[in-house]
Amino acid sequence: MIYYIVGSMLFAAAVTDILWKKVPNIIIFGYFLIGVYTLHLEFVFRVFISIIFFSILYRLRFFGAGDIKLFSLVIGFLGTYDGVNVTVTALVLAGAGALLYMIFSNQLTIRITMLINYCMRVLATGKIEKYYEYRKSDKHLIPVSPYFLAGFILWRCFC
Repeated sequence: MIYYIVGSMLFAAAVTDILWKKVPNIIIFGYFLIGVYTLHLEFVFRVFISIIFFSILYRLRFFGAGDIKLFSLVIGFLGTYDGVNVTVTALVLAGAGALLYMIFSNQLTIRITMLINYCMRVLATGKIEKYYEYRKSDKHLIPVSPYFLAGFILWRCFC
């Protein structure tokens, strides 16, 4: 039953992420309540520990807030080991998809230059800062939720 809940959550998140470039909080909150009802305190503990861990990546602007909440819910539902497996699978797929997107949209050299500039700034100042400030209207924002759904499906098929 948990797998159906996670699958439906990721499907809803993927659709909204593709259409509106965000995962609405009502979806997150609704599935959080379902998790609390079905898995109780253990679910809440895993979700909050995951949010604390992934908030570092959010502060650096590597991921959006909806993506971080989604990662945390998946770990909350599936447990730490399986949740991390799904998350890593999804991030590998997202990385491959982002690479293909950058190659076919002729953004690869621009993005590599941005990465090099970021690394130089971090090394020069000695402190980690935000990678790049994106706006929802930016054409190079890549929704992570569809890759998360694909990672979950692959994980269910092969693990």
